Amino acid sequence: MTEHPQTLAPLPADLAGLTVLVVEDHAIGRILLEAMLGGLGVAARLVGTGEEARAAITGERFDAVLIDLGLPDVHGEDLARVLTRSAPKPVPPMIAVTGRARPTQLPAVFADWLEKPFSVRDLHRLLAASTDLGQRSA
Repeated sequence: MTEHPQTLAPLPADLAGLTVLVVEDHAIGRILLEAMLGGLGVAARLVGTGEEARAAITGERFDAVLIDLGLPDVHGEDLARVLTRSAPKPVPPMIAVTGRARPTQLPAVFADWLEKPFSVRDLHRLLAASTDLGQRSA
């Protein structure tokens, strides 16, 4: 009897063409997110600090922003508020990313939450639900 590998259902939304700002202080986390997003056809701008994120958001347009809550220079929630005020309109959805347990209530500045470790499917689902391109393609 030959065993067949489990076939995963195709991802429902085409995310190619999205651009995401990733704010992650750990180099390995940035590398993993770049690979995951690239595999989904999503362009990623990767930064490691709140200051770099502030500079990026004022000079570029993003479809979503993934923010690690545990940044060394600023708390992710505070950074999301700053980026929301600085971003060109319409403001991209801010998505909290953390390895800590999810709080009982998501701060209002965030559109959604991604808890580490997460899969490419988790990331895809969240981006598809949070962005206009994902909603049009689903």
